[in-house]
Amino acid sequence: MVASFTDIYSGFDQSVPSLKIRDLFSGSLIYFGALSLLYDYLLPDLFDFPFLLGAFIAFLVIGSAAHYGFRSYYKNKSNLLSYAVSGGSQEDILHLEQSLKEAYGLNIFCVGRFGNSEVNGVRDLGNDRSIMPYLKANLDHISTFIYLDSHLKDDEVQRIVQLCRSSFIEFEVIPSEFRFFEKGAQVEQLAQLPIFRRKREPLCLVKNKILKRTMDIILSSMVVLLIFPWLFPTIAILIKLQSPGPVFFSQDRTGYWNRPFKLLKFRTMRINSESDKRQATKDDNRITPIGAFLRKTSLDEFPQFINVLRGEMSIVGPRPHMLQHTEDYARLINTYMIRHEVKPGITGWAQVSGWRGPTEEVFQMEMRVEHDVQYIEGWSFWFDCKCIVLTVLQMIRGEKNAF
Repeated sequence: MVASFTDIYSGFDQSVPSLKIRDLFSGSLIYFGALSLLYDYLLPDLFDFPFLLGAFIAFLVIGSAAHYGFRSYYKNKSNLLSYAVSGGSQEDILHLEQSLKEAYGLNIFCVGRFGNSEVNGVRDLGNDRSIMPYLKANLDHISTFIYLDSHLKDDEVQRIVQLCRSSFIEFEVIPSEFRFFEKGAQVEQLAQLPIFRRKREPLCLVKNKILKRTMDIILSSMVVLLIFPWLFPTIAILIKLQSPGPVFFSQDRTGYWNRPFKLLKFRTMRINSESDKRQATKDDNRITPIGAFLRKTSLDEFPQFINVLRGEMSIVGPRPHMLQHTEDYARLINTYMIRHEVKPGITGWAQVSGWRGPTEEVFQMEMRVEHDVQYIEGWSFWFDCKCIVLTVLQMIRGEKNAF
């Protein structure tokens, strides 16, 4: 049950299993955490560290051995998947073959293609009218029939479906539009009708949202309760000594689902009329000496932990931009608005990868957006942890693009 919940093994049908070592380890921790509580309550005499450590190692060894046993079994099977295709262009066939290889490894074999025109690089099995006779004569050589498109009537296709079912051949339908979904698609039902949707990002799942929000609340609460009481008065005094004005700087930024919110920072500039339009640059005369230090070490971002507790931000995510910049770059970069599918972050994958600071050229913002999209599509708990660790290291050594 724990292995299923933590998705230790990924795969489908008879595809070659792919072991996720990280998930195996985390699943083991969950399992033995629960087991420890049970033994401590029911069998306290057996509850000791050597016993649990030995059991934990045995779990990892047996789980890994079982995985590689399965892989060896599937690897030595002949033609795990032999399939024939009806219709489809050369591009469709190549994309299909690549997708099947990624799932099944090299144990696949394309018997050929049915169609009213030939396609280079694929064996021609005849026109659409040849499907029924060919299947009847080659039942032992085909495990799956993949239907892309044809010029057959509905009742003829229905007879092919019935023949495949009676002959224990899988009948699969793949809409030719599947190429539109570059990152994959998922099938759902809408009013009893099957529909294709873009594959949802990890943070669309409720369990991942809860996990991320829980981490945000715990870490932000620790910062506010343990660090703010001594950090805030120190920085506040230095800011006040160097320039008149408030300690905090509040500005409208673009947030989750393109909704504006008030972002908090320690004020690092002298009061000026360009703060809502002009980005900070190197040797910017608006920045105070303490402000330069705060920016270099990212300490000016600490008040945003309050934004996190409010639910307006996350600790890790795409950095929120000024409203005017959102409006400008949304016209220049097609994928720009994707970064607002998740809550903005105090730090992010783009920032720790070096894409921070002023964006004087469009390509700089394009690279920032590219990294933000990578983060959204590849999010995991460990990805967040990696970004946090890299951010701490940047704070210690300073960042050259932090002006």
